[in-house]
Amino acid sequence: EYGRLSRMVDALLFLARAEQPDAQLDTPLLDSREEVAAVCAFYQAMADESDITLVNKASGPVAANPGLLRRALGNLLGNALRHTPAGGQISIRTAIQPSLLQIIVSDSGSGIAPEDLPHVFDRFYCADAARLRQGQGTGLGLAIVRSIMQLHGGEATLQSELGTGTTVTLSFPIIAAETPSSQPR
Repeated sequence: EYGRLSRMVDALLFLARAEQPDAQLDTPLLDSREEVAAVCAFYQAMADESDITLVNKASGPVAANPGLLRRALGNLLGNALRHTPAGGQISIRTAIQPSLLQIIVSDSGSGIAPEDLPHVFDRFYCADAARLRQGQGTGLGLAIVRSIMQLHGGEATLQSELGTGTTVTLSFPIIAAETPSSQPR
């Protein structure tokens, strides 16, 4: 119980700091494949223990704060691992849309009921209340992911179907590199 309360306090403090209007981010250009690989490496033992395959198909640069990007991806991978059965797969890929780089995390897990979908990014919301009672979550993971994406000027979206799996898309604005002609004279 102490560990769960400690995680909850940490998550609430993070959310409070993220909502400050003067929150500033350092967002260097990162290699999305390397960032995803680092998070996958952290979760690989848990995936192996559960007989779940992690697939990294990410590529391309993303302007993001490295610690926050890894925290968002870690929250998503942790959720996916808890809800994907043995023999399942979790894949992380990227897609480029006009003015956006998307990092897409998909699992072959249990999925989320349609009535729960509008609430999944709400604080303390947990579609599986039994997990909260067993001390397995705080109901803040996806709220943190949403806050991280808002700090980056992007968004997080989720699609899910019961019995099929869940896909979460993190959409980061593409920051155009300054060229000599775009700099003030």
